[in-house]
Parts: sequence; C-alpha cells; structure tokens
Amino acid sequence: MEILIKGLRFLVTQDDDRKILRDKDILIKEGIIEKIGNLHGSADEIIDGRDLVAIPGLINTHTHIPMTLFRGVADDIPLFPWLNEKIWPMEANLRPHHIRAGTELGILESVRTGTTTIFDMYFFEDVIAEVFKEFGVRGVLASAIIDFGTPECKDFEECLKRADSFVNRWVNDPLILPCYGPHAPYTVSPSNLVEIASRTGAWIQIHVSETEGEVKEIKKKYGKSPVKLIEEAGILSKRTTLAHLVWPDDEDLSIIASSGSLVSHNPISNLKLSSGIAPVPEMIERGVRVSLGTDGAASNNSLDMFETMKTAAIVQKVRKMDPTVMPAQLILDMATRIPAEHLPWRIGRIVEGYEADIVLLNTKVPWWNPLHSVISHLVYSAKSTDVKYVLVKGNLLYDGSFRIKGEEEIYEEAEKSSIDLLERSGVTSMLNSM
Repeated sequence: MEILIKGLRFLVTQDDDRKILRDKDILIKEGIIEKIGNLHGSADEIIDGRDLVAIPGLINTHTHIPMTLFRGVADDIPLFPWLNEKIWPMEANLRPHHIRAGTELGILESVRTGTTTIFDMYFFEDVIAEVFKEFGVRGVLASAIIDFGTPECKDFEECLKRADSFVNRWVNDPLILPCYGPHAPYTVSPSNLVEIASRTGAWIQIHVSETEGEVKEIKKKYGKSPVKLIEEAGILSKRTTLAHLVWPDDEDLSIIASSGSLVSHNPISNLKLSSGIAPVPEMIERGVRVSLGTDGAASNNSLDMFETMKTAAIVQKVRKMDPTVMPAQLILDMATRIPAEHLPWRIGRIVEGYEADIVLLNTKVPWWNPLHSVISHLVYSAKSTDVKYVLVKGNLLYDGSFRIKGEEEIYEEAEKSSIDLLERSGVTSMLNSM
C-alpha cells in the first residue's frame, strides 16, 4: 500500500535540526516514510496537501481511556468525594462490554484530535488492547495492579497474575507495548512493588506524587518520599513512566533524572482537581525527560492534546512569572519526539525511514492566519478541530470521517454502557435522572 501526500504547505519534521519544509511531498510505502521531496508518480491513495501542515502524530503519555464513560459525572467536587462517591462505585461495576464501549469512544476522540499513540492504565486491559488492534492505533497499555483488588481481580496476587498474562500475550505485537501498572505507592505496598520490579525487562506505568497529601502520607508511613520509595523498590528505569509528579523535591528530581524514567505531565487534570502545578521547568533543568498527558476524561474532561499543549505552556509562564519558559518548540517536543525516544518504535518525527504516524492540519481557518510561525501556531493557536487526516503506521484512520467504525454506533454504545453503569452503581447524572 502506497500513499502520496502532495504539495504540503508546511512539513514539521521534528528532526534533530527541527527543520520545517515547505511545498514538499511525502511518499509512504508499507507503513514507512519512503521519501520526502518534490516527488512524481502515482500511489494507491493520493492526499492533496495544499493548505495543510504535517506534524508527527501526538503522543498522549497518560490516560485511562475507558473513563470516557465517566465524562461529566463528577465535576467541581474535591478529590476524595469525587473518588468515593462517584468514580469508585462506578468502577466497581465495570464489565468488559463497558470497557470496550468506552475504549472505542476514547480512541475515536483521540484520533480525531491528532493523537496516534496512547499510554493507558486501567482494568480489563486485554479488551482495551483488542480494540486498539482493531482500530489500528498504537497503545502503551498497562494492566492495573492494586493491593486490594480491581473490578477484575480480588487482590494483589490475582492482579499480578493477570498482568503477567497480559504482558506475555502482547509482548511482540507491532502496535501494542504491554506494561505493568502498579497504581501508586499508596495503593501497592513496597514489597509488592519489589515483586513487580523483579519482572525482567518490565515496562511500568505508575502514578506518583500526584497530591501534596499523598506525599505527606507516604513520608509519615515510610519516612521517605514516594519517589524514593519506588526507587528503592526497583521500579525506576528507562522503561518506566511516572504519571503526574506534581510534588517532587530536589532529591526526587535527581533520582528520576539518573534513572531515565519518563514523566507524564498532566496539567489540565492537575489544575481541575486542584492537585497543584508540577515544577516542569525545574524538572527539565535537572535533566528529567518530561512528556504530556491528558489523564482520563473523568478528570480532564477531554483527551485533546492541543488543549494540553497550550495549557502546559501558559501555566508555567505565570507560575514562574517568566514568558520565556516552556517555549512552543519544547512543548511540541514533549508531545512528540521526547516520549517517542522512550519507546521501541521509530516514531515522533517525519523523516525518511521512520514509521508513518502523521497528522495533517488545515491552515485555512482564521486562527492560523497570518502564519508568522508554524510552531507557535501549533501550540498557541491550533485547535484539534483543525485535524483533517490521521495516519498510523501508514494506515489512514481519519480523513474527515472515522474509517474504522461508524461514529454514530460508537456514540450509541457509549451512552448505553454509561447508563448501565450509573444504574448498577446508584450514581445519577442527567442521563438517568430526567
């Protein structure tokens, strides 16, 4: 299968020199970027690139994708009532068909808004991986592990057994990178963290230092920070992603930088839940590798990485009272090439020989004009509704409509599953109260 993208207005390569090319074509062959230049000839599919900007597919490094079903159920309340009264009762009643419906909706939203690789940590992760495969989207997927159990397992031992099975099933898949997902150092004991870390070559995702209360609790209980705790357990490595990290201290940052672990900064969720503002410029100054994530739709409430990029930039400028921090190019790197370098795939750049995970955006809209700076516009002006085409591994998933499954069917199944969850859980929303 060959795809030729002709006459792009701009091509944002995200290569080592951050070159931006003008009036160029891209030839994609068998999922790989074969040639970039002024090309001639035909292809199985030709895309008219006039007025379009090509960027590498965005990488969302933290979410809980089936939680699209929870969007708007629990807003404007404190974290623990949010969890105890709304989220956990609904999660306790999750079944595989709910997971499938929520995952389909989350993938549809992600693809339509320019995301081609999604890090997820949740329950029934085999079901989630199956939907990712069916839809042709990359997934860095973690099977959640909690000491007191999850909707699919009764305790730590069963959760770990399920995670082992999940990892073994998907370990060599070209689209799925399976991970262990110890939820957090306050829900998985140190000895159990050690057990997870003992898995040779394990990829791991974990929430850490998300709230000030969590850090105080861990220090009171164990006499050390959450980061130090998971370091001593052996969790940190170049294969580990740390979600949130809102409340690290200086020693934590040195530990993380030395380990090579990837941090997923989730600015919108952290702001909305009043968790705090992560010290991202300080992380970067200390050599920590930082990426961007949305978190789940229950706490964001969208999976829109364009919204996340802009928020990540401007919140640090006001926090530091310095308009020069977190420049647009760095933000785009955090959404593309930085997390890509953490992964075993050749993605995150539009260069010859890399896999063709490409997003094309329409620039014939008011907020893109006049076009003084492509990078600035991508971070500060662009909207996810500008996304016109999305390719993953050279497969065209979106061209103004979702090619994999009818959108109306996805919406209907999601609403039906959400109502069923509300009724099972005794939780109310407009869906089941009017």
